[in-house]
Amino acid sequence: MIKYFFILLIFIYTGVSVAGPFSDFKAGAELSEELSSSPTGKRNTPNSDSIVQSIDALNPKNSEIWYDLQNNLLGKDINIVFVDDIKLIMQDYIEEAHKVPLIVTLPKRLHNFKNFVLIIENNPIQQAMAIKPYRPIEALGMNIRLEDDSPVRAAVLGDNGVWYIGSKMVFVASAGGCSTPACDPSVEICETGTIGKIAVKQYEREAGAERIKLKITHPMETGFVTDVQGEIIPEYFVKNIHVDDNQGPIADITTFAALSSDPVILLDLPKKGQSVRIHAKDSLGLEFFSFKKNNTM
Repeated sequence: MIKYFFILLIFIYTGVSVAGPFSDFKAGAELSEELSSSPTGKRNTPNSDSIVQSIDALNPKNSEIWYDLQNNLLGKDINIVFVDDIKLIMQDYIEEAHKVPLIVTLPKRLHNFKNFVLIIENNPIQQAMAIKPYRPIEALGMNIRLEDDSPVRAAVLGDNGVWYIGSKMVFVASAGGCSTPACDPSVEICETGTIGKIAVKQYEREAGAERIKLKITHPMETGFVTDVQGEIIPEYFVKNIHVDDNQGPIADITTFAALSSDPVILLDLPKKGQSVRIHAKDSLGLEFFSFKKNNTM
C-alpha cells in the first residue's frame, strides 16, 4: 500500500517519471499535506480534535516565540503573508524523530523565489536550512530532526519582497530527535561512513524537467548528544552546499544540525541541466566535492 502511495505522490506533486528519488526517505507512514490527522498520546482523541489543536498551534498569535524567530531569521519590518498553497508534505505522527522526511511544494507564482528558510519552531535548533536559488525551483525536500511536537514553517521570499509562509503541525511520539545519536538510536554502536562522501543523481521528469537528489555522508552532530563516557559530543555539521552544472550555479544552500545525519536534499527544477556538481563545506572548514578537486566551481 505504501509503495503505491509513493508512486501516486510522485506523479501528483512532482511529475517524476522515474521511481527512485524517495529511496533515501525512509518514511514509516504515509506522507500527508494536511494540517494534522494524527494526535499523539499527549493529545485528545478523536482525530478531529487534533485538527483544531493544529490550527490553534499554527496561529502565530498563539506562539510565544514566532515573532522573535521572524525578526531573527527573516528580518525586521518585513511583509509576511501566511498562505495555504505552500504545501509541507510529511508525516502527521512522527515515530522516528531523528530522521523525518519532508517535501515542500511551491505554487507556480513562487517558483522564482529569492530565498527560502525552513523553521522548526519548537526545536532547540530552529533553522534547518536556507536556500538562495539562481534558477526556478518547483519543489524541494530534505530529512530533518524534530525535538518535540512543533509547527514546521516554510518561509519563501517572493520576487515582490513579500515573505510567504506555509505551515504544518506535526506530533512527535517520542521527543528528543535533536538529542539522540546521529545514527539509529536503537543500536549502541553506530556504523559511520566516510565523512564528506557525496552521492548525486539526476532524474528526468515530465516536459524536460528534472529532480536532483544529493546525499552527503556526515554525522550532523547537534551538540546535544553525549558519548558513552557522558561527555558532550561537540556540534559538527555541514554548513554550506553549492550546487551547479554546466550552465552555471543552481543554488547555494546553508544547512544546520537540525537536518538529519547523512542529509538528503531534493531539488525539483523545471528544466534539465547537465553534469550537476556539489561542493560542500562543514563547520570545521573541511571541504567536500562530488568531482575532482582540481576542477573549478
